[in-house]
Amino acid sequence: MDTCGRHGQSMETVRQLVAGTDFSECADRALALAVQLAAASLARLTVVHVCEPDAEEQVVSDRSKALFAQVAEHSRAGVEVNAVLRRGMPWKKLDNVAAEVGAGLIVIGRHGSGRSAAIGTVADQLVRCAHRSVLIVACDF
Repeated sequence: MDTCGRHGQSMETVRQLVAGTDFSECADRALALAVQLAAASLARLTVVHVCEPDAEEQVVSDRSKALFAQVAEHSRAGVEVNAVLRRGMPWKKLDNVAAEVGAGLIVIGRHGSGRSAAIGTVADQLVRCAHRSVLIVACDF
């Protein structure tokens, strides 16, 4: 669904989370928090990376390997973690995957520092268009 809209879901009922990653340090912090939230609520976690639509096959293959390595690392925390790799607009694909798995929360990091920092294109678009709650993890370095 490409239109923007919302529906609410309390943290008590979240049994599935989605975390977006671009493999940056900020995304790693957000993913670590998502793992903690999943462990605390006995939820499953789906980690999503979105490649550019025209990404070369070698790039997609490299990102796929990195994604599955991340999932293997975080699976050791006792949380059920799955990986999804997509191509397209990251905010749309994150929302689509969240709908597919029935996630009640999407966790994503944001770059920037200070109170006036821009939220970032992906996080900004996701907040505006997601059909579920979004938790943005500030990564002020």
